[in-house]
Amino acid sequence: MKNILVPVDFSDTSATALRFGTYLAEVMDLDLRVVHVFDAKFSFAQTVSTGALRKEKERLENELALFVQRHTHPVLATFQGNLETLPSINRQVFEGFPAPVIRELSEEEDTELVVMGGVGSGKRENPPGLFGGVASAVILQGSCPTILLPPGYGYPSVLSMAIAFGDAGEIEHMSTIVRRIIKVLRPEVRFVHVAGGEASPEWDNDDRFLDLALGPGFPSYTFGYDALPPGPVPRRLLDYAQKKEIGMLVLGHQVRNLWDGLFTRSNVKPIMKACEVPLLIVPLPPNR
Repeated sequence: MKNILVPVDFSDTSATALRFGTYLAEVMDLDLRVVHVFDAKFSFAQTVSTGALRKEKERLENELALFVQRHTHPVLATFQGNLETLPSINRQVFEGFPAPVIRELSEEEDTELVVMGGVGSGKRENPPGLFGGVASAVILQGSCPTILLPPGYGYPSVLSMAIAFGDAGEIEHMSTIVRRIIKVLRPEVRFVHVAGGEASPEWDNDDRFLDLALGPGFPSYTFGYDALPPGPVPRRLLDYAQKKEIGMLVLGHQVRNLWDGLFTRSNVKPIMKACEVPLLIVPLPPNR
């Protein structure tokens, strides 16, 4: 069965991610895979014996079991009327460098979605845990849809969702996972596009968007559309999300060819750093 992967480091933000991931696993009928990755060299700051490594892994497995119980049970308790449908929870501890290990796990065939802490790192001088580098590496180099949560995010409740796109063709590639999440969270849906500098390509893009909106593969039956004026993409979208009180911002991101399309590395990283709401980032194929 497909699963939601939730990497945790025992911080408050990863606890938030685990609660959100547990909720999504239940409503999306997916299993839950909770992992902790530790770097033995960093943890011990010296050569590690096999016995010491084994004891450290056992200690972390016990800590992970308690952490999972503490943060999944309150969420699952809200579904007590449907106990037969509760997700299976798999806990694992890995030794290694967190970013490549998590990215490798995210690309396994049975991983449908990653949920982790990873936005708003620029809001604090010393962001905790998985913020910053690890989340960036998983997003910018991985190929699995990922939801990134900001610090202090409360109970899973997304009342509105904004799906940002550079060209209308990106929507087709985002539609499968976005449609599933819209179906279970039932938010108000808006599509948002930051205009470029040339009028003719923008008209073509608008026409393509309308054609897609009338087709069977569009992510949502009801939606609004907002065209933003030309300008720096990250700033336009961040201001928009704040002004419209958006509950989740959705971006498409090209994994390998980072120079084509709207959401290049230079646009995604500033949004990740400063965004104050959950981000869903969906990989796009290169050379669309």
